[in-house]
Amino acid sequence: MQIKSFEISAEGTYDLGSGHLCMIACMHVGPPKARIGRNSSLDCEILVDIQYPPLNARNGGALRGTIESTREKSDRLYFEPFEIFSRSVYAGQAKESIWRMDLEITMVLISNSLSCIFIALQLLHVKRRADALPMVSVIMLIVLTLGHFVPLLLNFEALFMMSQSNVNVYFGNDGWLEVNEVLVRIIAMIAFLLEVRLLQMAWSARSGDGSQKDLWISDKKVLYLSLPMYIGGGLIAWFLHLSRKSDQRPGIHHLGDKQHSFWGDLRSYAGLTLDGFLLPQVLFNIFSDSKEKALAPSFYVGITFVRVLPHACDLYRSRISTWSFNYIYANPRLDYYSTAWDIIISVGGLLFVFVIYLQQQYGGRSLVPRRFGQRSTYEKVPVAS
Repeated sequence: MQIKSFEISAEGTYDLGSGHLCMIACMHVGPPKARIGRNSSLDCEILVDIQYPPLNARNGGALRGTIESTREKSDRLYFEPFEIFSRSVYAGQAKESIWRMDLEITMVLISNSLSCIFIALQLLHVKRRADALPMVSVIMLIVLTLGHFVPLLLNFEALFMMSQSNVNVYFGNDGWLEVNEVLVRIIAMIAFLLEVRLLQMAWSARSGDGSQKDLWISDKKVLYLSLPMYIGGGLIAWFLHLSRKSDQRPGIHHLGDKQHSFWGDLRSYAGLTLDGFLLPQVLFNIFSDSKEKALAPSFYVGITFVRVLPHACDLYRSRISTWSFNYIYANPRLDYYSTAWDIIISVGGLLFVFVIYLQQQYGGRSLVPRRFGQRSTYEKVPVAS
């Protein structure tokens, strides 16, 4: 018998010392219309076994248990065991969690607002320096724009619908988290529109002048080199998604445990590509040997700071936090947040910033060995008359 949801009534014994709860439960069975009145029947061969943390535990702990049928597998009322996993929350921990969620919401709002400011400063930079606009990599702007577009596309319904499945239902349904969630989406939409405007300006600056053919060739080389990396990374993320699904234990159904979805992994991978948004610009500067200050320092340093900050916070949080209910800022379930990924992404982002700074000061091929950076050119030889 397959069961998606059910209601049971149970009674049993609880051991105060060990926190072990054992109950026998009853469940109405039969068609929905037959569960009311005299036509209803009860299945009382259900065992509920739950292990709570002891009462003297200070930091709470994990709650684990099972709901299983004691009938034979050949019985039509038999169902596969359900595994229960939750956490016990004490009053002090609940207050700490509420404070942390408010802080994380504020961090998200500040990060998205800073992104809008830094992109606006880049727009002002290219307006003041018209020669710098064609030297901005179009591939970089496309990666930056798509990196913000994918999360907006997957969460667009949050602008119009209040999700009742968020964490606030556990700590009071006052609508504060939903309001901030909508504000986060609106500010992210503003950043996305500013990026579209920057992309449109760079594209127009390239298309309006026929002498920019070499820049298009350089961007094509960037595309040919970076596209296989992005596709390969996407395939790796897809295989990891399949491996997580295959690791689930057969015959055990988890109650209240969110499954890893393909769209969630796609959003995570979009965030990873956004962390390395400067890579196409680094490659473009090498191919074009550009020395033009195409990117404002406030832009490439500021956006990198916004992308690295969640990973730095995650590293700090993992060292001081002993308990957590849910994450809003730097959510390990949504993006690549672990000690290894935090270090790799942070170091990689700072490295790209350092390389961009050197390229704009000394030339795009200043870090490339001379034998690879020199171009073969023809030299005119004087002819005796």
